[in-house]
Amino acid sequence: MPGQRRDDEASQLEGQPLGSQWSSKDNYYSVLNMPPGRPKSALSNYSNLTPWVRGLFFCHTYFAYVYTFYMFVLAFYKGYALQYPPGRQTWEMVLIMVLPAMQHLRFFFGHWGNELGRPHDLFAFMLFGTMTMLVLMYFLFYQAYIMPLDTSYLTIAVFIVAVEGICGIINSLQTMKLMSLSVCQISMLLISMTSLLGVITFFFLKELLPTEAWVEQYQIMKDAH
Repeated sequence: MPGQRRDDEASQLEGQPLGSQWSSKDNYYSVLNMPPGRPKSALSNYSNLTPWVRGLFFCHTYFAYVYTFYMFVLAFYKGYALQYPPGRQTWEMVLIMVLPAMQHLRFFFGHWGNELGRPHDLFAFMLFGTMTMLVLMYFLFYQAYIMPLDTSYLTIAVFIVAVEGICGIINSLQTMKLMSLSVCQISMLLISMTSLLGVITFFFLKELLPTEAWVEQYQIMKDAH
């Protein structure tokens, strides 16, 4: 009978320890797949190898609000006082407006990914970390007008994102060791780790190697009256 079969399965589960019951059902690859209202559980034998990243996330959240505000203020000032090449100001304003959304997603997946060790969360965290670093490095090295204030806070911002990303890489290696993943999931983690390490390497090379100032000149044509 179907009802009797369910009762037999329930009685068998009741006889097992709670940890074994949960581990038998623990096939979640992301915190988004977990049922709401239940405590979020980490992988079996998983522990966050960089527990200090929690405090770094907390402090960086406020710092991200501060420097994003400064980026908006300086962008409006530059647009008022300086002459931009065609389309450049609009492109840079769009990047500044996209940056807070990427930061929020990065903080969300970074917190849960490093705490629980779920592979899809760690993949999303490293992916958004790479994208965030690329946007910040554009404003640090390639925006139309770079002021000394831009250089100071953007260098700190990129460095913090790089440190958080390295924490994600360390915990991703632990997840790959503890969890049985498909070839696609392993490839996703390896691609995200490689891209993040490549961007971090480029940042440090750009900071350490001597560079020449590149000055673009624009001639404003005025109609003769």
